[in-house]
Amino acid sequence: MATGTIEAPWGGGTLRLDLPRAWGVGPGDVVEPDLRGATSDYPVALDEALDAPADSPRLEEVVGPGSRVAIVVDDPSRWTPVREALPIVLARLHGAGVAVGDVTISVGVGRHHAVDDEAMRRRLGDGPAETYRCFSPPVDDLSAYADLGTTSRGIPVRVFRPVAEADVRVLIGSVLPHLQAGFGGGYKLIFPGASHRTTLGALHRQGLARDSDAGRLLGGSAAENPMRQAVGEAAGFLGPCFSISHLIGAPGMIFRACAGRPESVQDALAEEAGRRFQAPPAPPADVVVVGNDPWPGDPMQSFKALLHHRAASVPGGVTVGLFWTDPGEIDRSMPRSAMRLIAGSGAPGGWAIRRLVPMAERILMARESSAAFMLRWARELVVDRTVMVYAPPLHERIGGRLGPVRIFADQDSLWKAVRRALPRDRRDAPRVRIFPRGGLTYVPRA
Repeated sequence: MATGTIEAPWGGGTLRLDLPRAWGVGPGDVVEPDLRGATSDYPVALDEALDAPADSPRLEEVVGPGSRVAIVVDDPSRWTPVREALPIVLARLHGAGVAVGDVTISVGVGRHHAVDDEAMRRRLGDGPAETYRCFSPPVDDLSAYADLGTTSRGIPVRVFRPVAEADVRVLIGSVLPHLQAGFGGGYKLIFPGASHRTTLGALHRQGLARDSDAGRLLGGSAAENPMRQAVGEAAGFLGPCFSISHLIGAPGMIFRACAGRPESVQDALAEEAGRRFQAPPAPPADVVVVGNDPWPGDPMQSFKALLHHRAASVPGGVTVGLFWTDPGEIDRSMPRSAMRLIAGSGAPGGWAIRRLVPMAERILMARESSAAFMLRWARELVVDRTVMVYAPPLHERIGGRLGPVRIFADQDSLWKAVRRALPRDRRDAPRVRIFPRGGLTYVPRA
């Protein structure tokens, strides 16, 4: 029998999981991140980091009168305290003599949706959005990018001009587990955040050769990660960069702010992120349940949370996503028209996708398409397991299927379907592992 109530964060509240009682799932089957020790005073924490930067002079010593400074912040799908950080950083820049007209602010959107004026104000705050030249780099407009050359790996280094042509770049972001780069943050705000699509596509092919084990990239060290190595080499084509990065939990929960040399900041925060967020070893489970908290409801990021826990499942098992979905975020990374097209294909479309994804991935890799990495992750997720998602708003928008993924609006139907999908000898007593805050936790491949 179950040993206690199991709940997952759900928007501003909680979702009680109505799991089959016969499964005997209890709190011991739940994996939570270490959320202890959040700072109680972020401005003080940021000032302390800026006063003692890692392996770098202080920001005020890097710039001066006449310096052109490009600030790059991460996109609105992250919950980095950008609005809180900017006034502190800008005050230091201007205190060192940097003129308002010499500062630009770019949002590193990469392939995500462009940031419009309203979203820019929400991300930066009204003051910075109105005072400074602010940009959402147009990923397909080659004329907006400076071509800085080609790396030894054949990656074209095409960087958004306000960023490439500045004297100093200030990167404001956070470090979270990342499928391909090990951990996000750092130079990734520029590569690919402020890079042309050709650069973005070349970077996203790193480490995804047909015979490679992409699952081993998650949570790995930068020194052994092909994408991080490629990003680091591309960054060498730029001038000075200064990183201000964070280790974050839920929105408003900041464990640490760190500033200085991008590589040093990234390594320090990635090490702590691993200690806090990596799940302890355990036998693979028949049913893996993953919440998308604290991601703000973007379906693409929610599916990435499932991939972060792929290694927790037995081959042929069932992965269940609990996707709290903000209507305002529902098509940030995946256009609603594309979701409806896939959803409209129904079960036959799901059957075809399972079989055609590997073939399509091989074709796109051969053509060096920027879409190849998306298909690689799709294959990693759906080809050898059953995926089901509880997401009432998404179900309302597109119905009960997204290709091979079934979407549910009520838990009773969900858990009945999960039970039916299990092998007969596992239906009444499956091994279950639950990750309520799957936007933070991750399970690396052994």
